[in-house]
Amino acid sequence: MRHRDKLFAALIMAVAAVFICVPQVWAEEGGGAAAGKEPLAPKGRSLDDFMMLSQPYITNISAYEPIYFLFGTSLSKSKFQFSFKYHFLDAPDEEHRWMNGINFGYTQTSFWDLEEESLPFKDTSYKPELFYASDNLDSRRLIGASGLFLKGGIRHESNGRGGADSRSTNYLYIEPVVIFYNPESRYGMRISPEVWAYVKNSTSGNPDLRYYRGFFKLKLKMGKADGPVFAADLGWAREGGSCELNFTYPLRTDYTKNLRIYLHVQYVNALAESLLDYRDRTDATRIGFSFVR
Repeated sequence: MRHRDKLFAALIMAVAAVFICVPQVWAEEGGGAAAGKEPLAPKGRSLDDFMMLSQPYITNISAYEPIYFLFGTSLSKSKFQFSFKYHFLDAPDEEHRWMNGINFGYTQTSFWDLEEESLPFKDTSYKPELFYASDNLDSRRLIGASGLFLKGGIRHESNGRGGADSRSTNYLYIEPVVIFYNPESRYGMRISPEVWAYVKNSTSGNPDLRYYRGFFKLKLKMGKADGPVFAADLGWAREGGSCELNFTYPLRTDYTKNLRIYLHVQYVNALAESLLDYRDRTDATRIGFSFVR
């Protein structure tokens, strides 16, 4: 056998040994549970079980803003959104628990024209941010409040375009959050006014954005934890008011009891819903599905 063939045969045997021995090692390590040891191996029932072996920080990722896909009653006004947050510091002890409140957040909102043949995206807003969210503060002073939180940070927003279509801005914001919740009825309400200031707003693409977005928004959410939820975002700017209303309902029936999505209806009458056409008022009704509400 030639030297090259020997090397090739040795490589094949080595690969085979890995596939034979590694599962055996995992099985032996997992068997240590009987002796009171923590199993080191996944059950191996899904690809995610094995991916988790190299993803020890995956539990630090969680939901942030709503995630949805909505068809406009006018298909040219369809919209979807994706969002998550990640806390990248773990408190070493209870004294430093505040470190868990430091988060990186990311939200992407896309406006999709499903009416044109090529199905183009009309505009997309990319919104990375760094923010702090406190633990539950002493809410006993607020009669009936279950939670009082303070959130604030810096957010960048841009549409990723160049030239005349380039839009970008930055916000410093603060948002107190008050929550009322009845664990017996599972009904609750969240009130969170948000105030912001513009930092290095683009002077070429959107110099007067503040006249259309304003500096304040009142966010309300109310409903049942496992039932219908209504949410409203209400804002005011020099050029007029804006509102976004959302209604979601879990799609669980005798026929869809294993389905884990919500029916989502959205109505928007707002200035500057997208950065590209921030001076225009959007008036749209959308219906679709959400995965996080």
